[in-house]
Amino acid sequence: MRIVRQSVLALLAVLTLGGCGHFGGGSRTADCAQTQTYTRVAGCSPMDKAALAGAPTPIAGATAYAPASIPGFRPWTDAVEYEFRFVIGDELAINLPFYEEETTTTTVAPDGNIYLSLIGPVPAEGRTPGELEADLESRYEKYLRFPTVGVVPKSYGNRQVFVGGEVNRPGALNMPGPMGVMEAVIMAGGLKETAGTRKVALIRRGPEGYPMMRIVDLDEFTSMATAEQNLILQPYDVVFVPRSRIAEVNLWVDQFINKTVPFNRNFSFTIQKDLF
Repeated sequence: MRIVRQSVLALLAVLTLGGCGHFGGGSRTADCAQTQTYTRVAGCSPMDKAALAGAPTPIAGATAYAPASIPGFRPWTDAVEYEFRFVIGDELAINLPFYEEETTTTTVAPDGNIYLSLIGPVPAEGRTPGELEADLESRYEKYLRFPTVGVVPKSYGNRQVFVGGEVNRPGALNMPGPMGVMEAVIMAGGLKETAGTRKVALIRRGPEGYPMMRIVDLDEFTSMATAEQNLILQPYDVVFVPRSRIAEVNLWVDQFINKTVPFNRNFSFTIQKDLF
């Protein structure tokens, strides 16, 4: 019995010491995949290794970092600006100032088209108002002498973002208007007690359709009102809230200690007294 007790003590001591990172001037080593330099690092969790694998790129006015290289993701860039594009269910006004009888209001149908009396079906889904105007003018010029067209969005169909991980109601959310990461988390029912708010992953479709990922620190946003930490979302963004470090530890203890070591939970208090 004494041998088993000593073995468990040794195991826990190694795990406790081995899980700590090295914070000399912000450099982290230990069991991390690479030695990098960061301004703020809190251990070497799997999220750290995946999200902070490359050399960090400073964000102007913020203390967080956008990773320059994350395995499986393209480098994050804010140059990918959001452009309004029509989706199914959007209502739009088609204005022809010289032909009032052709002015109308229509809705993007389930097949992605709008239907106009003079020119028939026109693809609208995925187009900007300017792109649709240009296409309509080229079609109307076959029938009208002055085919000037204006396209104005009037009401909006569903534009969704996806929130997962440690939130109370994960899933797809409809965007009622501009919203940030924090607003999306609130709409998803708020954070669970096990949520880790300092390394929330934001995934977005980048150039050429490849995904980008950036880490957001919601703790910094709530404590310092740092706008860079509550990025405005774009349609089809994915927000993933990971487990907190303490939740990871509790899960590990439950799976690998409480369910495998033949002692009751009070034994952990005895170990703590002996170690500390």
